[in-house]
Amino acid sequence: MELLDWLKGQYQWQKVKFVNEALIETELGRKRLRYWSDKALLDWHIAWRDSCSVTPYMIADRMIRNKDQEAQIEWKDGWVTVHDEVDSSFRPNPSEKKIGRMIGTMIDYGIRANGNVQPTELKEPLFQQVQEYLPSFKEEQQSLIQSMLKESEVRLTKAKALEAGLKGVPFPLLDPVTSSDQAKMIHQVFIWFGSMDYPERGYYSMRSFLVNCLDRFGKDSLHQMLSELLENESMTREQSILLLAECVKPYELDHLVQVLAEDPTNTQLTETIDLVSKEWEHSKALVQEMSALIDKKKKVVTL
Repeated sequence: MELLDWLKGQYQWQKVKFVNEALIETELGRKRLRYWSDKALLDWHIAWRDSCSVTPYMIADRMIRNKDQEAQIEWKDGWVTVHDEVDSSFRPNPSEKKIGRMIGTMIDYGIRANGNVQPTELKEPLFQQVQEYLPSFKEEQQSLIQSMLKESEVRLTKAKALEAGLKGVPFPLLDPVTSSDQAKMIHQVFIWFGSMDYPERGYYSMRSFLVNCLDRFGKDSLHQMLSELLENESMTREQSILLLAECVKPYELDHLVQVLAEDPTNTQLTETIDLVSKEWEHSKALVQEMSALIDKKKKVVTL
């Protein structure tokens, strides 16, 4: 049986045709197909999407149920899930408070979630690997990088100290949050589009996401998003400090390590150092903003 015929029967559609391998057109609109080979990963993605949908105004891109109310259908050696597809005319919506609220809901689920899925390995900064490449840089670049390396050691020590004070506090299991483009407003409904990736334990992707939001939308936008996130019940002081610790860690030089491994030109090196310096300043601003909000929340609770 062809996949289109199988989909027709399972979802009781009258008309179905392929747009491409991942998209189909039906009488109920365009749908996205996702193909899965790992059942534990699929089950986890179904569960977090269902649990993080606060209907009717805030939802994740849940799996459309078939005629038997199942979230997936078997196909060949794996499974297929079907999702509503958003027309390209719907632009990403940088609604800071809604994004902060949705991330808080995801963290709340991630702290409580149990499952058989294997998360990705925890990442640690790679800045120490830059040391062996120092002779490759111009003199003025060496001075800047040595300064960053020295401060990176200090930052990593601070981050580890923050985490050490929270032993036993669980890290949430999260679908990687990578871009504000994952959020869209459609007919007054906020929709968060998740990934097919393995979840990660902790806040590694969240830190990159927040730095990128600061770069893209500015401090005021970041302030609104973080304020809403930290107001979520899941963001206890302990969870807030775990997120802060991840933001303190010096990941900025990781990109430089990757570029150095590819035998870059002088121009590529200069461009990368400029990007690293920019991210370094954004990270500093992010940590300052988070620290202020965490302290403010503590004072309010104390009062």
